[in-house]
Amino acid sequence: MKMSDLAKIAGVSKSTVSRALAGSDLINIKTQEYIRELAKKHGYRKDMRASNFRMKQMLTIGVLLPSDGTDSWLAENPFILEMLGAISDSLELKGHELLLAKHSNSDPSWIKHFIENRSVDGIIVLGQSIYHDIINEASANCRNLIVWGAHLPDQNYVAVGSDNYLGGQLVAEQLTKRNKTKLAFLGDIRCPEPNLRYQGFKDYLVNAGLPEPILINSEESRNSVTSNFAKFLAGSNNIDGLFTANDLLALSAIQIAQDAGIKVPEDMAVIGYDNISLLKYINPSITSVSQNRKLAGSMLVDKLLALINDEVAENEFIPTELVIRDSCR
Repeated sequence: MKMSDLAKIAGVSKSTVSRALAGSDLINIKTQEYIRELAKKHGYRKDMRASNFRMKQMLTIGVLLPSDGTDSWLAENPFILEMLGAISDSLELKGHELLLAKHSNSDPSWIKHFIENRSVDGIIVLGQSIYHDIINEASANCRNLIVWGAHLPDQNYVAVGSDNYLGGQLVAEQLTKRNKTKLAFLGDIRCPEPNLRYQGFKDYLVNAGLPEPILINSEESRNSVTSNFAKFLAGSNNIDGLFTANDLLALSAIQIAQDAGIKVPEDMAVIGYDNISLLKYINPSITSVSQNRKLAGSMLVDKLLALINDEVAENEFIPTELVIRDSCR
């Protein structure tokens, strides 16, 4: 129960409830006793997190990194590390601290356990991975939670992320402008973000009267995805354009293509997703859909603090833009 609910039951304002529970001299003893009895009857407990927030005291925010479902998972994606930095910077500016929780285990119950038995003031889940249902279930009993990821029709939690479907369409538009028509998508579409990227990519091509992209998928680790791509190229499959679910896959795919004697972008254009800082320094530099980490980190923190303060927060997209570099010139 929230303080606003208790105030409605008592027929008074939230400020009156707050002062009564705090024993303020501004509220007469009879009203204080009445409100305390109602609070006890309805199981209301004062939210110290919100009180700490209003009093400008330091909060501890837990950031969860869901794995890819394998025991050997490592937090090696530069995009995730850059997002962590952005969130940390935003929390530091507001006088709060970050607690990082990562678990390399294929058992997803740790996510639910952490959320339901949290010893932190709020939680940011950095990516849905394959655990949307687990996060959705746990978030029903955890108001102070926000997720970086896709916006999904059945979600109970607030999410911040890029428009993944639009991102896929931007990629398809760019490749077709370059007269690329034999296209493929590389990634794990079990996860909501890659799935929406693939759907946007495919729908644009179909609506343009072009063949559907070849799906090079894997339900295992990143290594197995790139292994599938190597096998795909070895099978004399002829594609002239590749869209990868993230930039880390784009880097791997370009190396595999070059090892097979395929030139990028002359023989095959490649576009990634995330626009990590590394892309502009390698050869060829990689075209990618940008996700502004600084803006995303600030938005996640601001919305979480609003929830902690019993305010409204809603899903929001950050700008989704394509950054053109040498891999698709």
